Amino acid sequence: MPQTNLVSAEVEETARIPANCRHCLNPACLAVCPTDALFQDEHGYVRRANLLCIGCHSCALACPFGVIGYEFTRHISPKCDLCIDRVEEGLKPRCVSACPSGALQFVELTPQTIPEIMVGGRIVARSIVRRT
Repeated sequence: MPQTNLVSAEVEETARIPANCRHCLNPACLAVCPTDALFQDEHGYVRRANLLCIGCHSCALACPFGVIGYEFTRHISPKCDLCIDRVEEGLKPRCVSACPSGALQFVELTPQTIPEIMVGGRIVARSIVRRT
């Protein structure tokens, strides 16, 4: 019998992909937060005041991208803060620095780049997380 170079493998039905906050221009999560724990800073980054969060998960339900998750052990909804401590020091967020392929980028939005970002790409997924 001839030898082949084919190898068989099992394929997973599910995949894990990073789901990062999009820091929307008009974030729905801010509008629904009953304690104003989420706020938009002077740079437009959506941030959270952890001590104000009551863990109602309204923000998680309102996020159209499904990137605000549930963290029941701490009773708050975890959310990307863009590693604001690093950004304030002029560094890139940790996910961008650690991305080996360069697929993640951290760039300053300008009026010229906004239409390019909003129209230039394809929609890969409507929502990362499906709620049942």
